[in-house]
Amino acid sequence: MTAVPVIYYQGSPGAFSEAAILSHWPHAKAKGFETFALTFQALLDDPNAVGLLPIENAYRGPVYDVLDLLTASAPLSIWAEAVQPVELALMAYGHQDLSRLRRVRSHPQALMQSQKFCQEHGLAVEVALDTAGSAKELLENPREDTGAIASPRAAEIYGLSIVRTGIQDHPDNRTRFWLLSQKQLTIESPLGLTKTSGVVDLPDEPGSLVAYLQEFQKAGINLSKVESRPRPGAPFAYRFWIDAVGTVDALNAAWSAGASHAEWSRRFGTYPVLSQ
Repeated sequence: MTAVPVIYYQGSPGAFSEAAILSHWPHAKAKGFETFALTFQALLDDPNAVGLLPIENAYRGPVYDVLDLLTASAPLSIWAEAVQPVELALMAYGHQDLSRLRRVRSHPQALMQSQKFCQEHGLAVEVALDTAGSAKELLENPREDTGAIASPRAAEIYGLSIVRTGIQDHPDNRTRFWLLSQKQLTIESPLGLTKTSGVVDLPDEPGSLVAYLQEFQKAGINLSKVESRPRPGAPFAYRFWIDAVGTVDALNAAWSAGASHAEWSRRFGTYPVLSQ
């Protein structure tokens, strides 16, 4: 297995991306960047760099910014997938009184994942760059009527008081992450699961998607995701995001056969699944 000394992520210490790094690569140093775009640029600038980026929440769906940035970042490949449980906590500066809070700040995904709680308690929402960043901002600019939604660990890091824990809409909330790098990484799956992911542009004609997908069926491949995305430069035309599960040989055969039906495709990688 390839040693990974440093892993880039988007966010501040206490972010769920950092938690996923510490859970799956406990000996790696986690280095955060302010935005997804800056994280990708750092990965493109250094051919030896490795990053962990969120791609999909189990209940709130894909992180499209990451998908679109990866599609446009041809040198990068996926080398592993990891899933991290997401427990959201409401925190405040200097008190634990929910009735004193009027608004909360967090990353858009966290706000969506705790929507019921915020609505039930009449909390206005404000968008921040990341979950842990909202906790850090609250420490630096404390407001009695403003809380942050982040991990319980973020409250500990930034010295905030936890008002409520487990405020996510779904108790089994989790997010899957992709490990990205330009360099080849050798990583084994304890689950014995292998995936291929990529995007494909198909001809705008009847049966093109069916013909493409049939190549995976012929190879005995399970398609775990087929989702359309707007195609850049072609208004109201779409490309398809594909996730497929199978053996390495079958995945290679299916992707190669499918390419004969495509106008363009980009395979992100064939990679092990480390957790579910």
